[in-house]
This record gives sequence, C-alpha cells and structure tokens, in this order.
Amino acid sequence: MRRVRLSALTPLQRARRERILGTTREQLSKLGYDGVNMRDLAAAAEVSPTTLYNLYENKDVLVLSALEDQLAQMGRAAGLQPSAGLEYLLTISRAITRQIVETPPWADAIARLLFQAQPEDPITRTLLTNTVKDRRAALTVMQEAGEIDPDADLASLSHSLMGAAWSTIMLWTKDVIPLEALPGEYLRNQLYVLLAAATPKSQHRLTRELEQLNHPKSEDP
Repeated sequence: MRRVRLSALTPLQRARRERILGTTREQLSKLGYDGVNMRDLAAAAEVSPTTLYNLYENKDVLVLSALEDQLAQMGRAAGLQPSAGLEYLLTISRAITRQIVETPPWADAIARLLFQAQPEDPITRTLLTNTVKDRRAALTVMQEAGEIDPDADLASLSHSLMGAAWSTIMLWTKDVIPLEALPGEYLRNQLYVLLAAATPKSQHRLTRELEQLNHPKSEDP
C-alpha cells in the first residue's frame, strides 16, 4: 500500500484526497461494502477510474485509507490523547459507538474486513495492533496516577479492552445486540474490564459511570 505524506500534497491534491475518502465513507454508509465498486466510487468522487486506481490499488486499500482518515478525525474531534488516561478511554469509547450508530453500514463493512483479515494485513495493524498500543498507553498513565493496580499486567489488560470492544461489535453485526443498545453495551464492557484492575482512586468514577448505564435517570414527563 503506497503511503504519501499529507505535507507533500498540494492544496488541490489534498482537496481531492479528502473528497475521495469522504465519498468512500458516504457511499459505504449508504450501500454497504458489497454495494459499491471502484468505478462508482470514482464517479461519485469526480475522478477518473484510472486516477482512483493509481492512488488506491483496490477497494480494500481505499476503504482502509478512508478508515485511517476517519480515525484521525475522531482523535482530533475528541481533543484528547492517551495521556489523558481514563478520560481518554471513556471519550474514545463513546466516539466509536456514536460513529457506528450514525453510519451502521460503514461500520459493518469495516468489521467484516477485520474479521476476515489475516494477522499481517494492514487493517489488522490499524484496528488491533495500533489500538492495543493506544489503550496500553492510556492504562500506563492511569497506573502511574495510582488508578490501576500497580501489579496489573497492562498488556493483558489492553488486550482485554480490545477483546471486549470487538466481541461487542461482533454481537451487533450478528444481530445479537440491537444497534440502539450497542453504545451502552460497549461502554459497559469496557468499564467491567477496567474495574477488575482499578484502585479505590478510580473505582468511584467507574462505578458511577456503570450505575448511570444500568440505571439511567428517567426523563421528566
């Protein structure tokens, strides 16, 4: 997969890239993975099929590029880095499920690609390897702040967070969990993993978050 530094792009090339990746997400959000092809994507993005293939070798490469761009946008929108520790983990969990609820066909397409991917495939690195490192960085901050048991195995804990996340998403893709219940289930499972290693310093916050999920306040009539 060819990589081009954004700083090396001209303004016109950057605008074309944003249009292509945005169109890819829009089309997959409407039609799902099987509903689009490179020729249709090229037409919708107002570029020639030849140009699209020159930039992105095939549909999977294009979808992965659109995903990586989206993840970068989500990170900027959240305004937080792993150095924010627990706040980052909670914020990014909500951002992920909000995106799934807003564009379920797109999320389903990404999940399908990941579940079919091999360990060495780029999407595995993007959604698992890199994300595990990201979560471990946040957990390290929490441990240094006394919010995670000092004897906790952070590698195992970060794997558990990712396992809980993707098993929840898989249950949604198989219609076991309805879309409207996904945000609560996803965050709840993240909280359970964190609580298993939390110290009293963070237990109160985690327990309060969990209680709000399990017993939401009823709206006034």
